[in-house]
Amino acid sequence: VTEIPVPTDYTLGPGDVLRVQLWGKENQNLELPISRDGSISFPDSGPMNLAGLSFEEARQQIRKRVSEQYIGVEAAVTLGELRSMRVFVLGEARNPGSYTVSSLSTITNALHVSGGVKQNGSLRNVQHKRNGKLVGTLDLYDLLLKGDSSADNRLQPGDVIFIPPVGKRAGIEGEVYRPALYELKGDNTLADLVRMAGGLTPQAYPQRVNIERTNQDFLRIIAEADYTTHQGRNARVQAGDRVRIPSISDITGQYVEVKGAATRTGKFAWMPGMRLSSIIQNLDTDLQPVADKRFAAIVRTDKNTDSISV
Repeated sequence: VTEIPVPTDYTLGPGDVLRVQLWGKENQNLELPISRDGSISFPDSGPMNLAGLSFEEARQQIRKRVSEQYIGVEAAVTLGELRSMRVFVLGEARNPGSYTVSSLSTITNALHVSGGVKQNGSLRNVQHKRNGKLVGTLDLYDLLLKGDSSADNRLQPGDVIFIPPVGKRAGIEGEVYRPALYELKGDNTLADLVRMAGGLTPQAYPQRVNIERTNQDFLRIIAEADYTTHQGRNARVQAGDRVRIPSISDITGQYVEVKGAATRTGKFAWMPGMRLSSIIQNLDTDLQPVADKRFAAIVRTDKNTDSISV
């Protein structure tokens, strides 16, 4: 993370090194480290306190001093080596503790260094604390499912990343792209849960979505929702719910099916005037060697009486 451009709002601190190039009447290349008291020692003009300023503010102050002290000299200021800092990753992290990270590190960098979030840790309420006060929270679902990193704040020395236990969860399985347990945040609808699971597959049957939940008497009950209607999509999802998206039924319509010791078994489209020889054209190639060529059974169901004849 040290090989990236330094943003202008980067806060300077002890350990950072400023590179100042002077040109004009004098040509010099200076490397000025920020000392523990937060100042740099500018040649021929004494110390200059920069700790706590943003990089842009420090650059303007150095240019101003150079223009005042050196007539006909201009300055270009860049950052050299960056300081490292200690931050804490606590709570439901895989390896909680104190870590040394770059001064450009963000919350996700600290989570990566600590090994990530445990299975029973919250992904939706990662807390960023400074001096015992909550600075902000990071919802990793926004980052992982939407690519939104706007809440991935930059860290300061001594910051604490606290991962609380996981919140309320609901499960979804069946004909969705990412069946899993998902952590809920606020009021969630069935459409929200399906969206987190990547949406319905083409094989889904959305008219009878099965919802298994615990009622007020602590008994497991089954409810159903029609996902094709507005009311069904807005059905509330509660903690502990288990949603199952069923699949469409097998092939329907007019077909004939070949089973047994045939080379190509399965279902074939039926057409008027179709004969047995339309499917079994050659006894040597369309039947397996173990087939009894003297006998085959045609099993037929009468649609009117549902009786089966052979």
